[in-house]
Amino acid sequence: MHRKILLALSLACLPSTGCDSQACTLIGCGSTFQIALQRDAWTAGEYTVTVVADGETIECAATLPLQCEAPPACPQNSPFILGLEGCALDPSQHKLGNIEFQQGHAPKSVALQIHQDGALLGEGQYSPTYSESQPNGPDCEPTCVGADSVTLALKE
Repeated sequence: MHRKILLALSLACLPSTGCDSQACTLIGCGSTFQIALQRDAWTAGEYTVTVVADGETIECAATLPLQCEAPPACPQNSPFILGLEGCALDPSQHKLGNIEFQQGHAPKSVALQIHQDGALLGEGQYSPTYSESQPNGPDCEPTCVGADSVTLALKE
């Protein structure tokens, strides 16, 4: 009997029934734009990642093999994160994973260069096309901004 009452109460507030209240879920937003860095073998060395986003240049630096206690690769005020992957694994599995712009930062133009020990491994230029979404449903926060991810293949 109690199950029938609960079902009737939950059906009574479906948006199709004209109920003014709406239950929102708690899904958050992901990154606004992401550039995956692809390379078959990440070898030991000094890596420099230079990103120019809407005219602002930010340089990040990482050393492979990684040290788990190392400070972040990018400056504290950076609008993106440089993903460093595998520090707790065998050094042969350490790598630079991606450049991930956070919500609130949706650059119209992005230029990227990756160097290892001063040698250029790859570069790319991107003009992301953003769209908005509401993952928790209409009239529910947050409103997320995002563009399709891209992949930059690097030299071996």
